This record gives sequence, structure tokens and C-alpha cells, in this order.
Amino acid sequence: MGFNMKIFHCFFIFLLLPLLLLPSLALNNDGVLLLSFKYSILSDPLSVLQSWNYDEETPCQWYGVACNEIGMVTSLVLPNSQLLGSISEDIGHIQHLHHLDLSSNFFNGTLPSSIFSSTELQVLSLAGNVISGELPETIPGMASLQILNLSENALAGKIPQNLTLLQNLTVVSLRGNYFSGDVPSGFDSVELLDLSSNLLNGTLPLDFGGGNLGLLNLSYNKISGSISPEFADKVPHNATIDLSFNNLTGAIPESLVNQKMDSFYGNVDLCGKPLKNPCSIPSTLSTPPNMSQSISPAIAVIPKPIDSTPGEPNNNVQTQARRSLNPGTIAAIAVADLAGLSIIVMVILYVYQLKKRNDLHTQSTTSNLEKKPDVNPVSIMMPSSCSSCMKIKLVETSETASSDSELEEKNQDFNVSPAEAYQKGGKLVIVNEGNEQLELETLLKASAYVLGSSGSSIVYKAVLENGTAFAVRRIGDSSVAMLKDFESQVRGIAKLKHPNLVKLVGFYWGNDEKLVIYDFVSNGSLGCSSYSKYHTPPYLSVLPLSALPGPSSSLSSSSPCRLTLEARLKIAKGVGRGLAYIHEKKQVHGNIKPTNILLNSNMEPLISDLGLDRLVLARSTASRDGPLDPYQAPESLNNLKPSPKWDVYSFGMILLELLSGRVLSGRELGQWAVPVGSVGEEKNRAVRLADVAIRGEVEGREEAVLGCFRLGFSCASYVPHKRPSMKEAVRIMDKMS
Repeated sequence: MGFNMKIFHCFFIFLLLPLLLLPSLALNNDGVLLLSFKYSILSDPLSVLQSWNYDEETPCQWYGVACNEIGMVTSLVLPNSQLLGSISEDIGHIQHLHHLDLSSNFFNGTLPSSIFSSTELQVLSLAGNVISGELPETIPGMASLQILNLSENALAGKIPQNLTLLQNLTVVSLRGNYFSGDVPSGFDSVELLDLSSNLLNGTLPLDFGGGNLGLLNLSYNKISGSISPEFADKVPHNATIDLSFNNLTGAIPESLVNQKMDSFYGNVDLCGKPLKNPCSIPSTLSTPPNMSQSISPAIAVIPKPIDSTPGEPNNNVQTQARRSLNPGTIAAIAVADLAGLSIIVMVILYVYQLKKRNDLHTQSTTSNLEKKPDVNPVSIMMPSSCSSCMKIKLVETSETASSDSELEEKNQDFNVSPAEAYQKGGKLVIVNEGNEQLELETLLKASAYVLGSSGSSIVYKAVLENGTAFAVRRIGDSSVAMLKDFESQVRGIAKLKHPNLVKLVGFYWGNDEKLVIYDFVSNGSLGCSSYSKYHTPPYLSVLPLSALPGPSSSLSSSSPCRLTLEARLKIAKGVGRGLAYIHEKKQVHGNIKPTNILLNSNMEPLISDLGLDRLVLARSTASRDGPLDPYQAPESLNNLKPSPKWDVYSFGMILLELLSGRVLSGRELGQWAVPVGSVGEEKNRAVRLADVAIRGEVEGREEAVLGCFRLGFSCASYVPHKRPSMKEAVRIMDKMS
């Protein structure tokens, strides 16, 4: 019996042993907090969190996790992992966390408040996500923080003032957010401060500090006022600063003249070195001694009479001047005045008679034209005083719609005879080999057809007598005042040669006219009817510009030329290759949209208007306050300096429009940023979003179409750094094909 009891006790202990050992094998508290973070992740396409589970005692072997010698988590580093979701509140409760880097992912939502109470956190890098909300007014608990990088997110509100009280803080980057308010002051320990591309306003603080700064970037904000010497003197002489593209005014302090010129660009009212805009020297007129305040400076310099009493105002100066004129002099002055008045009256009468004669001639010509009922008013040639003048033939525009009267007025201004062009110093410069035979007289004799207008410039189709056609853009207000500068800009643009770029032939420079000449592309633009008054659905029909319908035409019928899926993808690839080449040459287009993408007879796309912004008068800041072009990158409203990411955004919008047949809304762009679930569900969603005209072609190619949609949404991301480069976009499209 005793032996059986011993066996029973041993068996009982054997059963309890796993339970007794279980606490020592359980995952520690830091691991549990990290798993809570894992479960808040909606998408982990790279499976970086696959090894995170309850099977281990500590999370020290998990991917991206580092621990100290006693198994406590000290570091969580998962940059560029394509993680999608929100940041769990539990992250801030990891007691000994020193380093948190979740940059370049797809985290959204707001920052957990627990992070700002992490007393041991030294590095916080959450850059390149879509985190929104505001920072807390006070950050009391982050006494150990050394590096704070929250750049390229969607944070708003004001920058916490007590951020400058963190004595260990050396690097602060809040670039590319929506922070507003004043620039904080008291940055004594910070060595790198980047607050660029925000909405900061107010003035530069006098007590800014910055004695340890090596880099200060406040560019692309709305900071106004002057750069005070108190602010500038605190910045170390060897530090690099960037105050470009703000609203700063006045003179640059002497202590900053060693900075690069680029550091002050975009502040139109800023002057002094290193800018080439010298400050004007104010001139003030002081009142001469012993002179009355009411006496003008011109009268004050007349010598006083000898008998005037010193210290007494000379009130008889004007009387003395009048007495010095004899009657003969007065009569001569009166006669001269009458003669001058007579000449002015004669000039006015002459101008009036000349204008009246021209009006009568115009009315006579118009009445003669109206007597011809068989002439179509749309194609009437403008009357000209000389047979060799350029003939303007009105054709409905394919871009910005203008009234007939507006176009007629512009065409009359364009009539220039060769003799007048030579007399006005006109010069035709050919910059492209193969077109040297083109002469000024030949060009000005050509028949010109209005194709469209954009701002202050008009585009014509010029047809020479031998049938050769060119596209001629008439520049309105040019930002280039000198011929040599204009030629340098045009030659720089002409050097960029690619099968998907419109070739620039040359230009005409005159005192009153400036024309840029391109190869004519025969098949119109990609969005030739997108913004016309006829509202033809874009991409369903692409008509030659000369074949656009008149006002009485009906567009209710089906498109005469439907674009297949292959044609749409071919256009997208061509545009992508052209943009990739532009970026490879360190250039930016900055205005990619369907009307700037022309199609040749083989439906191959050619990008037009490259470098046009360098030739026409720069767009003012006020114009950016209008409605946002759907193809325009959102950040371009706050920045004057174009970025390649602008072109990537425009390309993404055009790719999505080619696939869906319409311009997608901001809400749709946001919805596609979140995966719906399985790949099969995403394919179905892509098919539903595809244009009805190509859904039959999509069947069997759902995966490729889904890949194109993904690329389009990636390029059209609201966060610039999340957009791929054009080189990468082209590589993806080539791989899918």
C-alpha cells in the first residue's frame, strides 16, 4: 500500500511539473507589448513580423528587436518594411526602450500619447508615414531624447514650445508637415534643425538661440518680416542655413553674407549680399537751417536778398523772382506756351482722323464679307494690309476655350510682315539640325491655324507653302528680357532629345513678338477634349485637331476611335520613359497633364511644353490660391521650386485615368491606400474600377491591370517620398508587360 502511494505521489508531481515550470517559460511583459503592436498592423507584405509569437521567453530574437543583457527590449527598428496600420499605445509602455525607428512605412492615425512619456527613449524616428494629428502642448517626460525625426507626415498644429527645453536634444527634423504658428525659440543644444516645407508664419524670433547649430533649414514656409541682427548673430559662422522661399524682407545681416545665394531665393523683398539684389540707399531731404518748412527745396536754394535780416524767414523770395522778369520775357513765355498747345491739338486731331479712317475701312471689309453667304465664318481669313502678312485661319481650339472675339483680337496682334519683322529687329534662330532651310520670310508667309491658348501664350499650326507644318507658340509675357538669355534657355531645352519628347526647332525673337517653333504632332493631344466646351469624354476619342467638331456638331454618338487597353498602356509607358529621361537629365517638367501629351500617327505619346516655365512669365503666388488642377501635386501649392515628385504624381493620375476613363477623386485615392484583403478581392475591385470600354480586354489580364492600378495609386500618393521614381515606375511597367 505504501509503495502504491509513493507511485501515486511521483505521478502527481510529474503531472504538475509543466504547470510549475510554465511561468518561467512564458513571454515576458515587453514581448506581450510588442505582440499588441503586431496585432495593430493591418498589412505586413514582407512578413517581417512572422517570427513574433508566444513560443519564446523573450522577444530578443525577433526581427527588428534588440535587448539588453537581462532580456529587456531596448530597440525596435523596422524602417522600409511596408507595414500598414496604426502605432499601438503599448509601444510607449516598454520601460527601457531607447531606440524606436518605424520610418518609411504606411503608419497612419495619431501618435500614441504614451510615447511622449518614455523617459529612456533617445531616438524617435517615424519619418515618411501618414501620421496625422497634433503634437501635445508639452513634452515633459522625454528627458533622454536626442534625435526626433517626424518629417514627411501629415502632422499639424503648433510646434511645442517646451521642445527646446529638452537639454539632450541635438537633431530635430519636422520637415514636410503642416505645422503652423511661430518658429520656437531657445534652441541652445540642437545641432540640426529642419522645419522646412511647413506653414510656419510670424517672424524670426530674436531669442532664437542656435549657438550649437550646424544646419538650420526654415525654407518653404510663410515666415515674414526682416532677418534681425539679433537672430543672425546667434547662428555660428560656419553653420549652414536655408531661409529660401519665405516672405522675408529687408537687408541680409552682415553675419550671413557667407551663406550661399540659394539660401535666400524666393524672398522677393530681401536684398543685399549674397543676393544679386542690392539694397537701395534711402534719400531724405532735410530742411535747410533758418528756412520755413513751407518753402519748397527748389525755392529754398534761391539766394536771399542782400538786405534780408539773418535768422528771419525770407518771405519775399517769390516776389523778388517775379520782379526779375521783364515784360518781353513774359511775352516770349506766353507765345511759346501757345505754340506748344497748338502742336498738341494738331497731333490729337491727326490721330483721331487716322483712327476714323481705319474704322471705316474695317466696316467696309466686314460688310463685303457678310455679303458672301457661302463662306464659313469659322474659317474666314483675317483681312491684312499686306499680301505677305501671316494669314490667320480660325479653327476651334482643343485646349482652353476662348470666344471668337478673343481669338480674333489675338490673331490681329499676330499679323507681322517680313519687312516689319526685319525693321523691328526680328531674328529667327534654328537650334535643331535638319531645319536650317527654314527662313523668317517663309515662316511669316505661312498659313496659321489657332490650336489653343494657355494663359498668355497661343499655339498655332503654321503650314508652309510646301505643306510642311510646325507648331508655333506665341509667348505672351516673357520672363527673359535679353535675346542671349532667351537663346540660352531655348538651346538648353532643345538639347533634351528623346523619342517621347516633342522636338524643338527654333525660335523667333522680336521686340514685340517672341515665338517658339516645334515639330507639329499630327494626332492631337491625349486630352484634346477634356476641357473643351463640348465635353467629349477623354480617352474615348482622340481626334486630329483640325477635325474637331463645330458648335453645331453632335457628340452623343459613340466615339469614332476607341483606345484599346494595349494603346492606353503604350501611351502610359511612353510618357513614363519620357519623364524618366527628363529626370535623368536633372530636369523637371512640372506641368504634366493630358493636354501636354501629344500623339503622333502611331499613337506614340510625345511630351510637350518642356521648359516653358523658363520662357513665359513665372506664375505668381496668387494664382496658386485658385482651384487645384487634378494632375497637380498637392505640395506644389506651397512650393515654388519644382520637384521630380510632382511629375510622378501627375503620371500616376494620368495612368489611373487611362485605366478608369475618368479622373479619380481624392476619396478614391485614399480608399485604395488600404488593401481590401486577399489578392482575389483586389483583382475584382480593379476590374470594377476599370473603364467599361476595356473591361472585355481586362478578363484574363486582371493581375497585370491590378499591378498598373497599384502603380498608379503609389505614384499619386499624397506623401511625396512614398512615390516611386519615374525610373522605378518604368521598370515596373516593363516587368508587367
